[in-house]
Amino acid sequence: MSLDKDLDTLTKSSIQVTLQSLNALSSRVSHSPISRVLILCVTSLLSCSDPSQEMGPRVAPATECPDPSAGTSVGGLYGNTQNVDPETQRALVLMGGGREDDRAAKLFLEATNGGDIIILRASGSLTSYPNYFMSILSPHISPNSALTLLTSSPQKAMDPAITCRLKRAEGVWLAGGNQWDYLGEWPQEFKMLLGQFATDNVPVGGTSAGAVSLGEAAFDAQYGTISSQQALADPLDQKVSVSYPTFFQPELKSTLVDSHFTERNREGRLLTFLARFKSEKDRQTVVGIGLDEGVALVIKQDQFEVFAPTGRYAWIYELSGPVSLTTDAKLTLTQVVRLKLTDTAKGSWPVQVQSQESDELAVINGVIQGMATTHH
Repeated sequence: MSLDKDLDTLTKSSIQVTLQSLNALSSRVSHSPISRVLILCVTSLLSCSDPSQEMGPRVAPATECPDPSAGTSVGGLYGNTQNVDPETQRALVLMGGGREDDRAAKLFLEATNGGDIIILRASGSLTSYPNYFMSILSPHISPNSALTLLTSSPQKAMDPAITCRLKRAEGVWLAGGNQWDYLGEWPQEFKMLLGQFATDNVPVGGTSAGAVSLGEAAFDAQYGTISSQQALADPLDQKVSVSYPTFFQPELKSTLVDSHFTERNREGRLLTFLARFKSEKDRQTVVGIGLDEGVALVIKQDQFEVFAPTGRYAWIYELSGPVSLTTDAKLTLTQVVRLKLTDTAKGSWPVQVQSQESDELAVINGVIQGMATTHH
């Protein structure tokens, strides 16, 4: 299940089914006063129950941080209400959207070393990721807390209630949604605050739009989404909108990430984004990462590992050829190398694409052409 969707609906459904069962039971048992009182008490308890309460309150207890103002919200789970300050291990976890990979998520949690986790999002549930991190997964060391900071008005992300809690984090996770909320709507000061986490050795992760936002270059969706066919046909189209996040993660230097990759046929647009990136920043080589749904890429201590369901992959593209972009002209590229990484693939990071078995590609007049597999 993708945690971009609200798990609270499952809790409500379970309560409704339980109440229906109790009502049916009440029609069959004796109508003695004791029986009626017993059923009434159990029903009342279930109506107000919440499985996550076993881990602590959904709403943060009183802390030294202020309450959120309009346009921002805070919610989640505390295992321990006291702030902690463990030594963390740097890790970067990227997921392609859809169902989360539990193995990769545990590595993210363990890198926090029992610290406090902050989930950042501009839409969606306050409780789904805290439930997942605190109640569903079982890392070797459980997090101290997991809180969602929801900036439903992204421009208000510098609210002291948000920044106070974020500064205490030992792990930061960017949920899915619309990456323009992150890349375009968050204040510059907030982006600079996020950029500090890599320097402070804090593990960072994200899925879907959250993962996309962590590269040095990112498709920002300012003018909406774009298909591969559209991007290849006109790489200077307004919708081919590429940003350069100030909070990009150092492991992703010269790198751009795209998600939901194979499922939404995004190879063509990734190549177009890379062409824009290479041209605008005048780089000798740029790298693209395409993540299929359910796939996770974990980068830690200059090493990487891929976690993927059967038949899904992490794709690495390296563009080193010249780029010439002309208005209303279809994309043409040469010297593109593609590497397909399967489940449990691992090695040194950054990946030396040219030294591995890979495919050579070219884009001729807007059409991707594969060449013979290259054995290096």
